[in-house]
Amino acid sequence: MIRQLKAKDLPGVLSVAASSFKEEARRPEVIGPGFIDGITRFPSLQIGAFEGDRLIGFAIGELSEDWGILDWIAVAPSHQRMGIGSELLKQFERTVSLSGKQRVRLGTPFAVNFYAKMGYACVGVQRVLQKVVVGSDQPFDSSFSITLSDLVDMLESFELDSMKCFFSPSCVAVGRRDVGAILATENRWSKDQIDVVFSKYEGSESHFSLLSQLEAKARERGAYLITEKFDESEVAAALGRGWEESRSPLAWTTYYMEKRLRARLRAITKAAEDAANAESARKNPLKPKAVARKPPPKVPSVLPAFTKELKRPARLPLPPGSL
Repeated sequence: MIRQLKAKDLPGVLSVAASSFKEEARRPEVIGPGFIDGITRFPSLQIGAFEGDRLIGFAIGELSEDWGILDWIAVAPSHQRMGIGSELLKQFERTVSLSGKQRVRLGTPFAVNFYAKMGYACVGVQRVLQKVVVGSDQPFDSSFSITLSDLVDMLESFELDSMKCFFSPSCVAVGRRDVGAILATENRWSKDQIDVVFSKYEGSESHFSLLSQLEAKARERGAYLITEKFDESEVAAALGRGWEESRSPLAWTTYYMEKRLRARLRAITKAAEDAANAESARKNPLKPKAVARKPPPKVPSVLPAFTKELKRPARLPLPPGSL
């Protein structure tokens, strides 16, 4: 049975997530707040598959201005490869379609083939590469010590939100006005790993110069490796400079998938909704309201006067000469 999830289903969601996800969503402190936020803001897009009373799979998502977003989908290991994930995804798409949105988007590190079979196309790839910083003794160039005022002058207004990282005790910042800036932070689960969270530069050479200084700063902090998200155009150059595909369970290459919902699907969904409403109306017909009828206005009768006139004795003319 597939139905909308409720708050009482949270323990089941945590259990399925812990046994199914390789990425950080397996952690209660990640999936828990996400689920609570979902049932508060987008309750119809929190969908569960049940075997009796036991939750065996879920799809959790939200709506943006232009499309539906699938945040997480998972099926318990004992019930995988039974079509449950496909049914959850179809129900999610129907619900998005009913909301008036025409597209569904998601990001996945592993399930590209599954989504491709369900009609999704890959619209972008965010490659996460890692580099072990141990084994080099290149020192940090102090000219790449960036100040808060330098950072403010370099960023556009829409980028200022990225400055929040600068105030974290775990932040590692490197930059120079003529090169660019990188802000990184210790991984939330491991101090051995430092992840780039924001970078701004002009050209690949500037990017790799900044990363070289980040390596030196990471070594100073005792970190083991750093990770960065690369555009496809830079991947080959990065691999040639000692970077490699991330093998860390804390950093994954993400494939962004998208599906445009067909008008036929939206029409089918609307027809199903209309049929359900008609069936509900048939089972619970509305009783016609009793309308109070006003009595007709009273018309004064002229009958009594007319009758009186008839009872009055008639005066007959006397014949001439009778007096």
